[in-house]
Amino acid sequence: MPKYTLHYFDADARAELIRLILAYGDIDHKEVLIKFEDWPAMKENYPYHTIPVLEMDGKVVAQSGAITRYLARVAGIAGKNQHEQFLADMYTDLIFQDIVEQTYRFRIPLIEPDAEKRKEKAQQFLQEKLIPFFDQLEEAYKRNGGGPWFAGETFTCADLAHFRMVNNLMELVQQIPTPHPALHDNYQRVANIPRIQAYQDSKPKRPF
Repeated sequence: MPKYTLHYFDADARAELIRLILAYGDIDHKEVLIKFEDWPAMKENYPYHTIPVLEMDGKVVAQSGAITRYLARVAGIAGKNQHEQFLADMYTDLIFQDIVEQTYRFRIPLIEPDAEKRKEKAQQFLQEKLIPFFDQLEEAYKRNGGGPWFAGETFTCADLAHFRMVNNLMELVQQIPTPHPALHDNYQRVANIPRIQAYQDSKPKRPF
């Protein structure tokens, strides 16, 4: 197996799903944690001037989505057939592009420095986006197999993506008034996976 090194900020953000996959797959790796203040001087050294990147035996590849899908295949959680792979990719992209990435606009102080405006925008996002999204996701989950996993009988990176989203947005998720029992049960199943539980217990507290 290649020697892996993940390069990213000392933050969850776009690297946390990657870390969860590494933990689930028990994939040996190292991390290079970059300080935010050091990034302007360092970004010229990285492809497309962006992180995260994954170094594999000295070769560097970029883009969090591509890294996620590659490591999911390495860990055996990309889906067992084309249909499961499609569902895994669909849910993972949906969760991150439509929800997690959108929240950075009002959650990161560098983007929105006004604390009161961050709170107002968070509540607006909750009402206009997050609540309808969870309603739709619950129905889609039931319609596309009904569990125990997002791809039906097969555990995939989509289940880790949902787990990561809920953890990342827990303060807002807890304000959703309607119950989503299928999603709740899925979250608990992931939380009870021994390697995921061990990772969560040992991980440092990071922003975003």
